Amino acid sequence: MIHTLSQLIAEYGYFAVAAGCFFEGEAAILLGMLAANKGILTEYYVWLSATLGTVLGDNIWFHVGHKMGRPALAKRPNWHARATQIEALLERYGPIVMIGFRFLYAMRSLTPFILGSLGISPWRFLFYDIIGTLIWSTTVTIVAYYLADAIGQAMGHIQNVEQALLAVVVIAALGGWLFYYLRRRRARYNDE
Repeated sequence: MIHTLSQLIAEYGYFAVAAGCFFEGEAAILLGMLAANKGILTEYYVWLSATLGTVLGDNIWFHVGHKMGRPALAKRPNWHARATQIEALLERYGPIVMIGFRFLYAMRSLTPFILGSLGISPWRFLFYDIIGTLIWSTTVTIVAYYLADAIGQAMGHIQNVEQALLAVVVIAALGGWLFYYLRRRRARYNDE
């Protein structure tokens, strides 16, 4: 039996948002807010699911890094290079890195693992991770709320297949813009 996206969101909505935020969250939050805009979910519970999924994911990766440590990084040269960058940022900016790492594109999924491998206290990581997650999930949820409203108004005149295509295009365009912006920002940071 084939389910529509609306049926899947209605059945697994908050869990899907939390699971999406376990890995990468912006798209999951935007889809959750699109569902909230249609009355399938509520905005508050989308935010709460995103927050809980993010904290859970970060802390699982942190503890995996804590257990596997440096030997796992040594086996993966590209992770080792990022680990060196993250260590340098941590030395320079301290707790700000633990609060703001999810705003750093290409660093946020690996950072909890690396922070765990550095021997940072799990309670210290949890404290800063909760602060950072609250800032991130609130910011992204507010932006997604307004985007979902704008998308919902635009999609009000389009039929089923066209709705899905527009959402994919908007999400892809936002992702492309975010990637371009963060890449330029990172290049400027590296030039300094």
